[in-house]
Amino acid sequence: MNNLSLTLTEFQRLLKVFATLTIIAWALIFFIQWHLMGTALVTAGWRSFTAALTIATIVFGVFYKVAWKFPRIAKWMGRPIVHGVWRGILLSDYKTDKENPREIPIFFVIRQTYLTLSVESFTETQEGESKLEALIRNAKTEATRLSYVFELRRQYRGENKLTIGAGELRLQDNSTVLRGFYWTSTPTHGELKLKLMSRDCDDVNCYDVAERKFPVNPISPPQPTVAAAADKS
Repeated sequence: MNNLSLTLTEFQRLLKVFATLTIIAWALIFFIQWHLMGTALVTAGWRSFTAALTIATIVFGVFYKVAWKFPRIAKWMGRPIVHGVWRGILLSDYKTDKENPREIPIFFVIRQTYLTLSVESFTETQEGESKLEALIRNAKTEATRLSYVFELRRQYRGENKLTIGAGELRLQDNSTVLRGFYWTSTPTHGELKLKLMSRDCDDVNCYDVAERKFPVNPISPPQPTVAAAADKS
């Protein structure tokens, strides 16, 4: 069962929108029932109320499943879209010095509805899944950050290791790039750079499947600066 990942502001906005929709639907149906069809006042009021609730429930179902993912509606509701398959690189300090971070290909599969959010990560040797998630949007700067707590499982060459960690990624470049940092209990930390591959994440449930569907890595490793290159020479 997924946790609700709405902020209080987003939840209040959702309530206001559908309360307004219910009231408008009730008023229109009541007008037709009472004024045009001559139905008794109490009967017209009750029929209008039940019909308005039914309409609002159907509209909410469509909105919850599909409609909120349209960019204009998502922007209007203040709920950025991160749903989809993301591919990129993980730069880890694990068993390396700071000048030469370990570079690991990684996939994120993010499944999102208006109310819920889940994050899975896949590398060749590890799989991770989120336990707590939050999509936070700063109304002043319009910056959006995906924050999450995750469990990482390593089942490779006889190992069966569980690691706890957290990450924070910023949504950039017209909502097509996620970039940020992560920390684990081992302890290791590093940087993540991810590019959106597809909004369709059906059947993407492991690294091999993701690699087969999206074989080209769109994220290039960072190039050394001129100063760093001069130091090495």
